[in-house]
Amino acid sequence: MGQTLSTPLSLMTDHFKKVRERAHNLSIEIKKGKLITLCRSEWPTLVSNWPAEGSFDLDLIHRVKDAIFGHPDQVPYVVVWEDLVLNPPPWIKPFLSPQKQLGTVLAVQERKGRLCGRSETSPSAPFYPILQGVTDEELIFPPPYQPPRPPPQAEDPEGPPGLSGAAGGSSGPAQNTRGRRAASPMGPADSTVLPLRATGPPDDNGNQPHHYWPFDASDLYNWRAQHAKFSDNPRELINLLETVLFTHQPTWDDCQQLLQILFTMEERERIQTEARKVVPGANGELTTNIDLINASFPLSCPDWDFNTAAGKERLRVYRQTLLGGLKVAARQPTNLAKVGDEQQGRKESPAAFLERIMEAFRQYTPMDTEAAETKSAIIMAFINRAAPNIRRKLQKIDRLGEKSIQDLIAVAERVYNTRESPENKQARANDHQTRNLAHILLASTAGEPKERERMSPLRDC
Repeated sequence: MGQTLSTPLSLMTDHFKKVRERAHNLSIEIKKGKLITLCRSEWPTLVSNWPAEGSFDLDLIHRVKDAIFGHPDQVPYVVVWEDLVLNPPPWIKPFLSPQKQLGTVLAVQERKGRLCGRSETSPSAPFYPILQGVTDEELIFPPPYQPPRPPPQAEDPEGPPGLSGAAGGSSGPAQNTRGRRAASPMGPADSTVLPLRATGPPDDNGNQPHHYWPFDASDLYNWRAQHAKFSDNPRELINLLETVLFTHQPTWDDCQQLLQILFTMEERERIQTEARKVVPGANGELTTNIDLINASFPLSCPDWDFNTAAGKERLRVYRQTLLGGLKVAARQPTNLAKVGDEQQGRKESPAAFLERIMEAFRQYTPMDTEAAETKSAIIMAFINRAAPNIRRKLQKIDRLGEKSIQDLIAVAERVYNTRESPENKQARANDHQTRNLAHILLASTAGEPKERERMSPLRDC
């Protein structure tokens, strides 16, 4: 006891089963290896003071969350990390200082305030704020689909960007569509509006009222233009859908709109066919009961009320099943030659190359990259296709078969970070060539005695 130093990352990996359960509760999937890669290699490059062993500092977590914009595959990992700090389990609580735990409570309250559409006011604000320019009729019957207007004198300039932008301008349902909010003066962050947004706390039965904003067509077509086709690179659209299905909580109709715009007709049919094969049964195992499949993954619009706990659970299972079908449909016919074609680039980090190797296994083989029996195949592919200097170093490791992927990545990262830059290598080659030319010149002029005496100092150099 007391001999090992626990870090945030080591706590996450030691309790990864519980971390994965938390991710499943949030309807997202995470992998242990990628979590380690992101924490040690990717996030320190995006946020300079993010430690390689992780942090429970909410400010740092929020900075990482802001910095990964444009990397949808990283969003589930930082979201789970943030949720574990906001709602810490017993194995994390002892590692949070009292100040951070107080900050966690305040952050939870702030997040609930955002979900309910409320604006936080400072303690010095009057208890009964004076609302200017609001009629009595508006106070009694507020406009539908629009959050309450914050008091002008209590408006916090550093508050959440998605709340204050809804208070001004025109009203009505069109004002709160995604396209209108994207054009507001608050900037790009204000366009992040969820199709389903909670408007109050749940009741004793878990029912909670929601407001609904449909997707804006321009967002969907922008996503299609910015990502590769599913047939060319399925991982890009899988990462996008993983993020959108979690953060936007789309309804059944929204999911059909996503499928209609982002995929071809043949791809849509294949995704839906594969999804109906992975519908979970009552015990969590895959089911072949056609009635249960039709109830969990219907092909026609179901009567699911997202304001009720049962309706929200139906939508969660549908989105999770749709994502499972998307991943199965992305698999290509088994082709190990495609895995062997992967080669580490000159400026590619070992962690990024390993992720590319694992993606090739997922796409071109039926192997489960998380299974223990697949690890040896991944390790051999990583070693054989690594850069020459890294490959030579890895092949010299004693008892290589007993090493884990993380051990090999650590060795490869050291070699990669200490490699000689092309500029220094060229300068060293030029110096060597200059010395050789000087020796040749010395040898050709050393025949005469006077020249020999004059060149003797050069020989001493």
